[in-house]
Amino acid sequence: MPKQMSPSTSSAAQLKAVLSEVYAPAGQDAQAGVLAARRLVVAFAFRNPDLHLVVDGRSGEAVVRTGGDDLPAADLTFHLAGDDIDQFWRGDLNPVAALSAGQLKIEGSLLTALVLAPALPGLQARYRQITARLSDDAER
Repeated sequence: MPKQMSPSTSSAAQLKAVLSEVYAPAGQDAQAGVLAARRLVVAFAFRNPDLHLVVDGRSGEAVVRTGGDDLPAADLTFHLAGDDIDQFWRGDLNPVAALSAGQLKIEGSLLTALVLAPALPGLQARYRQITARLSDDAER
C-alpha cells in the first residue's frame, strides 16, 4: 500500500507553505545557493494537490513563487503527483527509479538536475523536520 501524504501537505496551500519554508533559509542551503549563483529557475508542477511552485534564483537570491502569469520560465521543471510528492520530499522515492517508472518527470537539462542533486538530501531533511513539527502541532 502506498504511503499516504502527510496531512500537512495534503492541500496545495499546505504544500506551498511547507516548501516555502524548506527553501526559506537560502543563504544556508546549497541548492538555493546554486540556483542564485547560476541564476536558475526551478519549477515543481504537482498534481493532487495541484500546485505550480517556482524557486527563482535569477535575482541572485532564491525566491519561492506560485501562481499568476508573471512567473519566470523555468530552466528545469519537476513533475510529481499524489503520494509521490511526499515520498520524494521525504527521501523515500529514489529519483532514478522514479524517472524510470514515470513517477517523476523532468523537463530541462539533466545536467542541471545533476548539479542540484547534491543538495537534495538537505532539503529533504528540512522537509521531514517541518512536516514532523506541523504534525506534532496538529496533535496538540
